[in-house]
Amino acid sequence: MSKYLYVIIPVVLMVAFIGIYIHEKNVMERIAIEEKTKADAQAAADAKHMEELRAKSAEEARKAAADRDAAQAAKDQAKLDAFNAAIKTLNDAADGYIADQNKSKAQIADLESQIAKIRADKESLSRQYIDMNQTIVASLIDRQRAETEVQRFAQMVARRAADSPLARPPVAATPATPAQ
Repeated sequence: MSKYLYVIIPVVLMVAFIGIYIHEKNVMERIAIEEKTKADAQAAADAKHMEELRAKSAEEARKAAADRDAAQAAKDQAKLDAFNAAIKTLNDAADGYIADQNKSKAQIADLESQIAKIRADKESLSRQYIDMNQTIVASLIDRQRAETEVQRFAQMVARRAADSPLARPPVAATPATPAQ
């Protein structure tokens, strides 16, 4: 028997080893399957959680983008309102300046017409002044001529009177003195 023991013991040990090996292999496969199932479940849960986080992040990003867009739109609207107010102010000022300009143009036209009337009056007065001066000078000249004429007439009368035989006294007869 001892010789059979050399074959039986290793065969029994080998069968025991194979049995333990198969058993442990099955346990390991079940553990691997369980771990894989757990890992798959964890991966699915992680994927679901990541999808939820992505959705939440996307929603937050959309909200943040909407808030940014709303804030930017508010800023743009405020700038546009300020710009429109500035344009309105400039247009009102321009309208005021145009009204002032038109009023000034009317005043200028009125003043120019007054200036033209005053110039015409001045011209008329100058013409009258010149005519009066000419009349005065003509009357002075006529007076001077008349005076000259009177003087000439007086001289002529005086000369005629002096030349007239009536104006000379008769020559008195002087006794003739004998001639010696």
